[in-house]
Amino acid sequence: MKSSSLTALERRSALSLASIFALRMFGLFMLLPVIRVLGEDLQGATLPLLGMAIGIYGLSQALLQLPLGVLSDKIGRKPIIYAGLLVFIIGSLVAANSESIWGLIFGRALQGAGAIASAVMALAADLTRPEQRSKIMAMIGGSIGLAFALSLVLGPLLSNWLSLQGMFYLIAGLAFMALLVAFFMVPDGLDIGNGQKQSQKIELSFSERWQHVTAKGRIFVLALAVFVIHWALIAVFLVVPERLIAAGFELSQHSWIYLVVLILSIIIMLPMMLNAERKGWHRQVMQLAFVLLALSLGVMFFEWQSISFWLLVLTLFFAGFNLLEAKLPSTVSNLYGAHYRGTALGIFSTSQFLGAFLGGSVTGYLLPKIGFEGILWLNIGLLLSVGITLFKLGKLPEIKRVTLIIDDKQQLRTAQVQALKLPGVLEAFANEVDGKVYLRIDNNKVNQQDLLALGRIEA
Repeated sequence: MKSSSLTALERRSALSLASIFALRMFGLFMLLPVIRVLGEDLQGATLPLLGMAIGIYGLSQALLQLPLGVLSDKIGRKPIIYAGLLVFIIGSLVAANSESIWGLIFGRALQGAGAIASAVMALAADLTRPEQRSKIMAMIGGSIGLAFALSLVLGPLLSNWLSLQGMFYLIAGLAFMALLVAFFMVPDGLDIGNGQKQSQKIELSFSERWQHVTAKGRIFVLALAVFVIHWALIAVFLVVPERLIAAGFELSQHSWIYLVVLILSIIIMLPMMLNAERKGWHRQVMQLAFVLLALSLGVMFFEWQSISFWLLVLTLFFAGFNLLEAKLPSTVSNLYGAHYRGTALGIFSTSQFLGAFLGGSVTGYLLPKIGFEGILWLNIGLLLSVGITLFKLGKLPEIKRVTLIIDDKQQLRTAQVQALKLPGVLEAFANEVDGKVYLRIDNNKVNQQDLLALGRIEA
């Protein structure tokens, strides 16, 4: 009987990898509310170049996610994680010691070149059993969300004590802590606990994976969605801090504004998330989140100066953004099994970081030309267009976990391969120790008799 609890190795893996993500992302997110204001004193700083400094990190991430993910398959996950964190630290130090906007841009590009997300997520999968993998991913995702929330609150507060240089030194220190965690706490990807070894992987060519992932075009809809929300996120942080200051709120006061906003956004977001899970309203809730994002930008046209106005605007924005930040990657994971998920998430992550780059660069370029109102109209149009595009997702899978008992262990590998070929089977993992094949299926598409032809279904 399979255990519903995490092993000691799985708990250690989850906590250590989540810590790496949290330490690294906290430093990056911390810059978003303040870099637009603090960077104005750098030599050669202009609004377009400040936008590029914010977004260039996303470009180098977008370019390197897939190559480094593939390299981690060949030389191992941990060497990529070590090297990526070192590059990130170097980039932070370059930015800290830069007196010009171009030095800041170069440092930010180096930070992004430490693209370890795919290797970390792959190692998380390597170190966990299939039936526990969703728990690990949820813990890692939660750590990123917590880092984002804390950074919005602490970033403006710390900027009151630290210069931009000091902020980057702090970020370098946090990344060094993440490197120590990776070296001393993260297990090697040798087994998955309880004496169970990783099952043999199914060898598929890149062409086969690409054709499967892109067959119905769903991945491109989801990639477009994450592209636009990160475009909008960077665009908002390029214009809102200055608007808050113009409304009479000093940068040091932004922390408590963001704290209240995040609490209110969670209160709005949680019921939407729970309804999506309970009633299967996944696409509908995501479309509602895009409406919230567009509505928050539309309210900005009124340009009221009161605190209640800004709390309303930012609460609507972050309720929509945080909901999509959770739902979009989980939708990708549910649509594609483990043998295709790396390719799918590679496309998704590349689009995500590319959106951050272009959101900063294009907004910084266009803002002097089309003004604040023009930027609002552009982003509202993008958000509503993508919300409509989500109709192309159609009905999303009803995910169910099934365990097949294979009496003849010599047929275990064959049963795994045959299961993957069945309509509606998203992933299949063979465990040679207990003679079982663990499946994730779309309950709406799988024929029960097809499964029984392969083995007995565990009750």
